[in-house]
This record gives sequence, C-alpha cells and structure tokens, in this order.
Amino acid sequence: MKIKIIAFGKFKNSQEYRQIFEYYKKRINFDIKLIELKSLLKPKKLEKEKDEIKKYINNNEFTLAMDSRGEKIDSESFSKLLFQTFSGGFKVINFVIGSEEGLDTEIKKSFKCISFGNFTWPHLLVRVMLIEQIYRALEIKKKSNYHK
Repeated sequence: MKIKIIAFGKFKNSQEYRQIFEYYKKRINFDIKLIELKSLLKPKKLEKEKDEIKKYINNNEFTLAMDSRGEKIDSESFSKLLFQTFSGGFKVINFVIGSEEGLDTEIKKSFKCISFGNFTWPHLLVRVMLIEQIYRALEIKKKSNYHK
C-alpha cells in the first residue's frame, strides 16, 4: 500500500507544519510520498497546475482531490474509503491538494473530491490535517483508543 500526496508549495518556510507532518508520517506503517510541486504563476495558472498534477498520477491509481466543495466525510467514512479502495485492488491512493487558487475544474471532475468542511484552510495546513486523518484511519481500523 502506498499513498502519494501531491501538493503545491513547500514546507521550507513552515518548519512547524513540517514537524507535525513528519511526526504522523513516521507513525504510519506504509509508504507515504509527499510530492511538493512548484507553485506556478498566472496566466492560465490552474491549467498549468493541472498538467503538472497529471504527471504524477497513473491510470491504475485511485485519486482523491481535496476541495472545499467536495464531499464532507467524517473520520470513520474516510477510514472505510481508504481500506475499501486498497482492498478493491488499488495499490496506490493519490491525494491532490491544490495551490492557493484551488484546483482546475477538470481535476475536480476527473476525481472524487472530498473536503475537510466548509472552511477554507491554508494548503500547507491541509497536508498536516490529511496526514493526521490517514493515521487516524489506520487507528480506526485497528480499533485503538486514538479515535475517541
């Protein structure tokens, strides 16, 4: 099982977020790869970012786009989605986090979109929230006390 988090921007200016991300990453017992893409400039920023994202996604991988207008799911549903996807034959799950401009419409239409609620979150913080939810999903599956 492998998870790729494809996201624009870099942690370099936010070591606090990086430390939290790394903390959870170390606790997860399967391969997690963070792919940090360079934020692009306008014009046609979202279209160019779409092309950049697609370079890291293969046809035999399941992809979720993180979008504030996506389906709002709770932690138990997220855990179920992850494990049903892996048991359904996918070996890789991709999570796409857009830049401060969001995601191109084609990306949102091509992949299932999920949301961390109605709030707008900084894209670096979304990475931290996502890795924590992945860890939580594993703990839910194990029926540990973490998710209480």
